[in-house]
Amino acid sequence: MPKINLFTKKTPLTKRERKYCSCLLDVRSKRQPYNPYAVCTKSVYNSKGVSRTKRIDCDQNYNYNAVPINSVRALAEEKKIPIMGKKGMSSKKVLVERISRKIYKKKSLKTKVKPLKNQLRN
Repeated sequence: MPKINLFTKKTPLTKRERKYCSCLLDVRSKRQPYNPYAVCTKSVYNSKGVSRTKRIDCDQNYNYNAVPINSVRALAEEKKIPIMGKKGMSSKKVLVERISRKIYKKKSLKTKVKPLKNQLRN
């Protein structure tokens, strides 16, 4: 059985960061009361004697077509995106669109803020 690639082809993530992001998907989909970021940091980084030095943006690097629907729903719930539609559970396509919109909106807000910071320094 071929291995499913959960990430986009041009993702800038290292192998360890990919393990961390796939761990996040797994822990979220199990819906345990634990913080998935803490669980994955401990298992992928701290247990290997390495510390995580930066914030990893996993959401924009996922290949959502390959991600299972349960993981997409759990990610949507974490991001406070409604998973219910008028006729019941929203489809994977709808959830991916909502998540993408939220990621794009967050990304565009960051780029609008950066030029203002640069202007203030001059």
